[in-house]
Amino acid sequence: MSIVGKKINLEVLRNTEIGLFLDTENKEHDGILLPKRYVPKGVDVGDFIDVFIYRDSEDRIIATRLEPYIHIGEFAYLNVNKVESYGAFLDWGLPKDLFVPVSQQRSLMVNVGF
Repeated sequence: MSIVGKKINLEVLRNTEIGLFLDTENKEHDGILLPKRYVPKGVDVGDFIDVFIYRDSEDRIIATRLEPYIHIGEFAYLNVNKVESYGAFLDWGLPKDLFVPVSQQRSLMVNVGF
């Protein structure tokens, strides 16, 4: 079961210069990074923290305390930030835009420039 695209409660494994590494009980990787800018004061190793899991601009699995505008299985109107021949990039409240390939669009999305 994939945790990407879900809000979950994870245990802090270790505290580093770049942020906290969270336990996923997945032995394929050594924890998921919660970057330092999202770490609330007072959280330390052994504590549990609610995070949203997504892929960053380099396709790495990463955690954030930001709340996206939409979750898996939900419907919402989102602003289109950019349109390319292969798909559209939508603002969903996280640093990396949500990509929707042309093949997944019921009708072609456009950026209306609001």
